[in-house]
Amino acid sequence: GRQLLWLAISDHVEAAATTHLSRGVCTLVACSGHERERWLPLFASIEKYAKDEGCKIMRIFGRKGWERVLDGYHVEHVVLEKTL
Repeated sequence: GRQLLWLAISDHVEAAATTHLSRGVCTLVACSGHERERWLPLFASIEKYAKDEGCKIMRIFGRKGWERVLDGYHVEHVVLEKTL
């Protein structure tokens, strides 16, 4: 019950996201969809859920570009990867 799948649905699935709760942190592990402007406001519902569950921090694993479109978020860490 600490991980959830979130769906933005109209007549089809517009976006999907997964979250994980751990030690006062709600981590958005994955998120993808089309026409982001239609479902991006739904992040407020995820943030409310996290706060209601006692989380003090909302964390997102994703591209740096999310910082540009999510109000109040800042880059905390960068993950580097190399294909061998």
